[in-house]
Amino acid sequence: MDTLSQASGTLQSSSIYSSGSKSGGSVKSDGDKKKEVDLTKDNAASPVDLECHIQAERITKILDEAIYKIKLSLCIPELVQEYRTLNSVLSPQHMDDLIFIFEQYDNPLFSSSLLNIAAMDDIKAGDVSLKNRLNPELGHLIYIINSYPALVPKVEEMITKYVAITTLSCTKEASAGLEFLLTMEHFRELMVRQMETTAAEELADKINTRKLEAVNNALIEKIKDYSTRLSEENQRFEETMVVKSELIAKLEHELAMLNMDAQMKLKKKILDSDRQMVLASRAHAVKNEMLKEEEVECKEAYEALLRTHLIDEKNQRLRRFKVETQLLSWLQKYDLEMGDKQVELDEFTEKYDDECRQCEELEEKLAEQNKEYEPLMAEREAEYHQEMMEKMNKFMLEHAARVIQVAWREVLANRAEKKRLKKLQKKMQAAAALAEAQARKAEAIARKIEAQARKAEAEAKKAEEKARKAEAAAAKRAAAGK
Repeated sequence: MDTLSQASGTLQSSSIYSSGSKSGGSVKSDGDKKKEVDLTKDNAASPVDLECHIQAERITKILDEAIYKIKLSLCIPELVQEYRTLNSVLSPQHMDDLIFIFEQYDNPLFSSSLLNIAAMDDIKAGDVSLKNRLNPELGHLIYIINSYPALVPKVEEMITKYVAITTLSCTKEASAGLEFLLTMEHFRELMVRQMETTAAEELADKINTRKLEAVNNALIEKIKDYSTRLSEENQRFEETMVVKSELIAKLEHELAMLNMDAQMKLKKKILDSDRQMVLASRAHAVKNEMLKEEEVECKEAYEALLRTHLIDEKNQRLRRFKVETQLLSWLQKYDLEMGDKQVELDEFTEKYDDECRQCEELEEKLAEQNKEYEPLMAEREAEYHQEMMEKMNKFMLEHAARVIQVAWREVLANRAEKKRLKKLQKKMQAAAALAEAQARKAEAIARKIEAQARKAEAEAKKAEEKARKAEAAAAKRAAAGK
């Protein structure tokens, strides 16, 4: 923005040497307060100085024309948009030429110029060099517009307005054309300043510059030394400050955590105590109400129990009186009946003793008979057991023979099928497994038959025992009859 503000001032100023050449006078330097000298008079200056002055004016004029053409180039878009300005200043022939150039610039394909056609061919071939980006007819356009001095104030006004807008917009980046214009203005100022400087002054400036550079280098080295020391000290200070700040932050954090813990514990204790007090008060209130209810219930129960006890006591007294009177009557009756019953009891005891003696005699006789009866029953039981075992073994052998024959037939059939149908080996294995299962089943059946035989033996033993008991009873009866 500073360069744009400086340029706004430089754009308004005119050339030193160009203004001097137009007026015919000499130019003053800003740094030197010298008197104006007319270089055209005799004995005013040497021919070399005169030639230098003329060349300086020529260079300045060339730079001024180049700067004006740059300004004119920047203003062409706005002049084209404002068609009235060019139409009011330019002649009709030049306007027709400009319109033709604009059309050629916008649509180069419709141009009859051989140069434009060649440029388009190069662009289509892939050549995008600088020569194909320039249109020589635009140079003719600049020449036509530059030949009208009436456009100079309007161009200056447009540039001033453009610089002011760019300055007020507070943008750091200006357009490329404006930057180029400012650079040319600065270059012109440098050229004018350089041309005003004499050889002696330039030599003195160089010597002073070298001295200042030496001093500046020494100062720069000192500054570097001091800056390194200062940076080291700053680094140390920052390190110590970082350590201290970390320590302070750590202590503050610990303090905050301790405060927070203490507050939390205090609040927790307060809340716990409040909660316990509330719970205790509620519990005491509930307990008090329950005790009152229990008191009322106990009173009611006590009164009801007292009434029932009084009624029971009354009933018990009546019952007791009744039982006592009945007991007295029973005692009297017992005393009367016991005399008669005692005589009958003595008679029954004598009969009982006689029957006990007879039973002992019969038991002795029965024991003698059992000595003869038990061997006979043992022989009968052995014969019966042997007969049942023979029947069972015969049944088991016949059943096992039938099962084995069936299994053997199935095995033979399986072997025949196995020879003929080897592919059905798995099915034959299943048949063999089935045969084995049947054999196992036969064994289970045999075991079952054995169990049944054992059961039959047990039943036979029970029948024998019953027969023995019947015989014993019959013997007792016979003995009793005798």
